[in-house]
Amino acid sequence: MRHFEKRLPDAELEIMKVIWHNDTPISTSEVKKIIDDETDNKWTQQTLQSLLNRLIAKKFLEKGKIGKEYIYTPLVAEKDYVEYESGEFLKKMHSNSVVGLMKALFDSDKISEEDISELEKILKDKRK
Repeated sequence: MRHFEKRLPDAELEIMKVIWHNDTPISTSEVKKIIDDETDNKWTQQTLQSLLNRLIAKKFLEKGKIGKEYIYTPLVAEKDYVEYESGEFLKKMHSNSVVGLMKALFDSDKISEEDISELEKILKDKRK
């Protein structure tokens, strides 16, 4: 897994999720349309471009050009970043204890019977 300097701010993470969940390379205008249509954010083109440039500087994206349109390709896989974020959360909030995390989820009633069944299956598969 790749090491990251620090976690992405929410706005940059939102852009990365759009890019990860759509065909790439993806153009600036496509990113803007998806964000406008699917989120509460209504960023100006200039704000979006600034956020994209930050992601390029952080080596999360690669920028290209087709005609007059800039296009973006992810350099970081979503799976790698989620693994990093999850590890940081586990370390910060639960002293690296998966049991502590699970206890907090169970205590908060944030876990359904369906979740429990799925977790049981994951644990059984992990032991094999």
